Amino acid sequence: MSRTWTEHPARTGIRRDVPLDFASPEAAGGSRTGTGSDSQTDDDGAARLSTSAAVWHYPAQTPAATAATAAPGPARRLLLIHGFRGDHHGMALIVDALPEFEVFVPDLPGFGATPPLQRRPAGAVGPAAHGPAVHTLATYAACVEALAAALELGPSDVLVGHSFGSIVVAAHAAQTSPAADAAPTRPAQADPAVQILPARRWAGLALFAPISDDIFTGSLLPGAAAVDLYYRSSQWLPHRWAQALLRSPLAQAVTNASMIVTREPEQVAYIRDQHRQHFSGYADPQTLLQAYWASSRHTVTEFAQQLDLPVLLVPGAKDQLSTPAGQRRLRRTLPQARSEVLRDTGHLLHYEKPAQAARALRRFVATLD
Repeated sequence: MSRTWTEHPARTGIRRDVPLDFASPEAAGGSRTGTGSDSQTDDDGAARLSTSAAVWHYPAQTPAATAATAAPGPARRLLLIHGFRGDHHGMALIVDALPEFEVFVPDLPGFGATPPLQRRPAGAVGPAAHGPAVHTLATYAACVEALAAALELGPSDVLVGHSFGSIVVAAHAAQTSPAADAAPTRPAQADPAVQILPARRWAGLALFAPISDDIFTGSLLPGAAAVDLYYRSSQWLPHRWAQALLRSPLAQAVTNASMIVTREPEQVAYIRDQHRQHFSGYADPQTLLQAYWASSRHTVTEFAQQLDLPVLLVPGAKDQLSTPAGQRRLRRTLPQARSEVLRDTGHLLHYEKPAQAARALRRFVATLD
């Protein structure tokens, strides 16, 4: 099936279940975002986190003739990280529009087909688990490192994130920058969510609809406060009622009404159907709430000064979760950034303007050679 606005046929991914087992960043001395409030508490000592990540692999589809005349240099692979309440389906149209690239798209822990992370005490042997892990920004960033290692991605490859995924990959890239690795301790100005991991320099970092602003300030505050009340209310309810609230068709309808910019009937129908199918594809309310705290209390801007690699910013001109001033501030803060603003779209540019987003990424990758 081909959707006209992607300009390419749909690609079929190959699912791979990738076992992940990595050190808990909280156990290494960091803090975690509280699961039911804004308070932060120490982790209770779990040393390892694990899950089986569902990853969709899309082999490159470059014709032999094109490959024979391609410019010399490494074949750059892409790792795409989806946003909050999404899964790999949300990145499908951008994947379709990049047929010449080998692409990996995981479901983050607790979403889609990837179970929530489990924590295991130090010294535990075998599959025995201590219990559910807390899903913080630092945890998601460490998960990206574990995925990259398991998929053997490295210095010639490009990391891409959309929305909450942009925060996750920025936090991860800040952790793995050579400057951070060279420092004996975490810089005083660094966010506590950032922990120092072994260095992994990506060729570049691409951020679609990057979260540049604190959503609890300025013009973003009224909408953010309403969403915050929605999620806080769910934690006060019995499980059955919480599920009903979180999976409410009304919540989907409000999301569609507030986020969709396009007026093309085919696109509107596609976005509504995607939300209907996948908006409620989370594992459980607790994991969803943890991901919400992580996504709503951090921005890409927090990590900008630590990103010492080429960065592509692709915001929508009508983004509902960032301001033009915030996007400009983010661009000025990044030492090696370029920005391509997509017109006539907002935060859902991955649905509304996938071909344009893909072209921006393609141009960016070409500059890395």
